[in-house]
Amino acid sequence: MFKNQKVAVIIAAYNADKTLARAIESVIDDECVAQVIVVDDCSTDTTMDIAKHYQNLHDKVTVYSTGANSGPSKARNIALQHCTSDWVTVLDSDDFIEAGRYQKLLANSDGYQLVADDQYRVIEGQPLSTKTEMMGKSYHFPRDIRLSEFIVSNISQKGKDRQELGFIKPIIKRDFLVKNKLAYQESMRLGEDYELYCRCLALGAKLKLIEACGYVALVRENSLSGNHSLHDLIQLRDCDYNMTLSLPVSVEESQLLRQHADSINVKIQWIEFYTSLKNLKVASSLKALFNSFSALIYIIGQLKNEFIKRVVKRTAN
Repeated sequence: MFKNQKVAVIIAAYNADKTLARAIESVIDDECVAQVIVVDDCSTDTTMDIAKHYQNLHDKVTVYSTGANSGPSKARNIALQHCTSDWVTVLDSDDFIEAGRYQKLLANSDGYQLVADDQYRVIEGQPLSTKTEMMGKSYHFPRDIRLSEFIVSNISQKGKDRQELGFIKPIIKRDFLVKNKLAYQESMRLGEDYELYCRCLALGAKLKLIEACGYVALVRENSLSGNHSLHDLIQLRDCDYNMTLSLPVSVEESQLLRQHADSINVKIQWIEFYTSLKNLKVASSLKALFNSFSALIYIIGQLKNEFIKRVVKRTAN
């Protein structure tokens, strides 16, 4: 049955002229891929030229533009409007796919609306042979992922490696997205995948996770996933609050969404506290400090870390 199914690969690209060709070439000859849709988010380098080059070479490739720099959610939504395949999936412009991945995902797709694999990761500048698995042996595959488990995986825990399922790149049944009028939240530039997957699961989608079979993510020190603006964090926190109000979630799921929101909120309050302190805005810094008990504990921990770093730096000098 799956042999008749096809996948549309969405690539949102911004200043990706160093990696875009590799991303496109990793999927263009895959027999399971019917469409490769590249949306340039008004890059200032030669990203658009590279995308158009592949459009001229391959019938599978189509290229669009956001018109104004708007972030990956807007770019992906433009691509979704042009998808006609059975399944849609995202490929980040600095990542790439190993041969056979989509065939394995489709082979596991019967009865599911989302099918994903564990993710390979390789540090920028390191050889591919050094790639590691995000979940690895800590997970037993295959497994069904319920909304509660999905949310919990995205709540950061001190001393634990990052294994957020929000990073996965599943193939998603297109008719499920259309039926439920689902798309990416364009106000979000951080956690937009997490938010969409939560809504899919809350609305009845079944998610299957299998062992790593070929999504290779490039890990960069300056990536968006590691450097967040205050606005981005606020949008991510507030999406949890909005989902508790707008989705048919259980009491447990609602509580977990609020726990995730709290884990983001402490980071927001730390930024607010530190910025206010530097600007001598005592009232604002105190407001952030006592925003919540968890924020208080987090800020005290961050101050301790800052103090230790400064002492170590002085000692070294």
